Amino acid sequence: MSGHVVFVFVLTSSLFLWQRYHSGFTAHRNTDGATDFMVEKLHFPSKEAAQELRDEYFLKYHSTAKGLRAAEEDGRLPKLPVGVSLQPGEKRFKPSDLDEYWATNLDFSMLGGPLDERSIQTFESLSKSNTQVVGFSNGPRLYVERVLKEIGLARFFEPEKLFGVTDVLPHCKPDRSSFELVLSKVSARPEQCIMVEDSMKNIRAAKALGMKTILIMGKGRKHQALNKNASLAEATKVGDAPDENDQAVDAAVETVAEIDTILKEWKVL
Repeated sequence: MSGHVVFVFVLTSSLFLWQRYHSGFTAHRNTDGATDFMVEKLHFPSKEAAQELRDEYFLKYHSTAKGLRAAEEDGRLPKLPVGVSLQPGEKRFKPSDLDEYWATNLDFSMLGGPLDERSIQTFESLSKSNTQVVGFSNGPRLYVERVLKEIGLARFFEPEKLFGVTDVLPHCKPDRSSFELVLSKVSARPEQCIMVEDSMKNIRAAKALGMKTILIMGKGRKHQALNKNASLAEATKVGDAPDENDQAVDAAVETVAEIDTILKEWKVL
């Protein structure tokens, strides 16, 4: 199976899932990171009101950026403050604003620094093989780049093979159109691809297109109950908990460090 494109879909966080459930970063991004932006930039009256709308639209659109864009189209954003106006045709929510806000305001120290040596070595091996490594996230691009830098993987992702939601809007995962756009950009066919993900929605969409799939479940996820931070993270991803028994899952591991075993079995490494 050498020559496959390995889609490492960053941020729902497959790449640092082993850290994220114990660090609380995902819950931080999807709660304070989203609601602080909505209060400061979109004039929501409270973090509670912002969270309610964010969760409602995230459940439907799978991306904070796409959800807020849809909320504006639906007339669900608060009224502009007195004295504040927009130019004709100007949108209140700009995905680039969320991108910059997250990239500069989130607490990236919660990620815990670079990934473990085994994970880094897997990417080293992939970079020396015939395999392309492609990143595609429902997070905005600057934020994705910041996370990759923090976890020590930025050097493995060429700019033209890294895609944030801001590169594919109005689409996002798991929309078929978003996958087709990325595939066209990297000149790949679905049957050439392996998708590494922690989102069941995205796993199922990739499998329906014809990709092989590896589900990242999270450290300890197979064998024990989630800790507090893990439970908070799951609460922000309603209906999307990992399920290794799903027919769309070709292989399941707990952490990205373990994918080397699967890739060797499939003769990718």
